Amino acid sequence: MPIDDPDPTYREASPIDARGRVPVAGADGWRYEPFEHDEAHNLHRITLVREEDGEEVVFTMPDFVEQGDELGEIALLVIRARERWRELKGVGG
Repeated sequence: MPIDDPDPTYREASPIDARGRVPVAGADGWRYEPFEHDEAHNLHRITLVREEDGEEVVFTMPDFVEQGDELGEIALLVIRARERWRELKGVGG
């Protein structure tokens, strides 16, 4: 069945939501926004959004980091660092 088929089965089975976002494996409630590409600098701009409050984290990666498992590991590190920073910020002020 072609991808553009009106049958919703593909959409229902896909992890991609209607806005083009994908869950971050291992980080409940966080999603990747669609990636942006900076051709001039050979970078991917990656935005992660926490669903419960809309918190956004943005970082860039060179084009050669393109494997899903590599991006996933980096996304988890960035999310953990952000959450730790928020916790520390909350304690100190």
